Amino acid sequence: MPRLALLFSIVLLVDQVTKYIAVSTLKIGVSVPVVGDLVRWTLTYNPGGAFGVRLGGSGYYLITSFIIFFILVFYIWRHRSIGYIAVPLSIVAGGAAGNILDRLRLGEVIDFIDCDFFDIHIGSYNMDRWPIFNVADMAVSTGIIITILLIFFYSHKTAKEDEAEMEHAGSG
Repeated sequence: MPRLALLFSIVLLVDQVTKYIAVSTLKIGVSVPVVGDLVRWTLTYNPGGAFGVRLGGSGYYLITSFIIFFILVFYIWRHRSIGYIAVPLSIVAGGAAGNILDRLRLGEVIDFIDCDFFDIHIGSYNMDRWPIFNVADMAVSTGIIITILLIFFYSHKTAKEDEAEMEHAGSG
């Protein structure tokens, strides 16, 4: 459990330090090129959810975030001995905590990483530039992707091991 707490703390610390630097050095809405137009620092504040979605007010997102966070922490604690679940979910929890701290202090989330990956056009929806995000968002997204991949890998591996055991038991 100490390594999970350390991982959580590192993610939270890196998120909060980078947000502090962004707020201290950037002006709201003014882009600073880092890698041409591909990666820029652009300070903005997001009162909504992921990708700027607005399903309710700031209080809605704070309450929802707290509920999900506590469920996540309970799930990590309950599965703390299963590293392939607990480790990436600790990364998710660290990122979630970073955004929750912003919502508690400011009522919105500090975003500053501005990337131009690829355009998305679905029906009448057009996204020409990726939504601006932060380290916490990267941690949440990466942790979820890793969790899904590891669960798939380990459940697939376990199913094959079970199959092999059944064949061995049947032949003996």
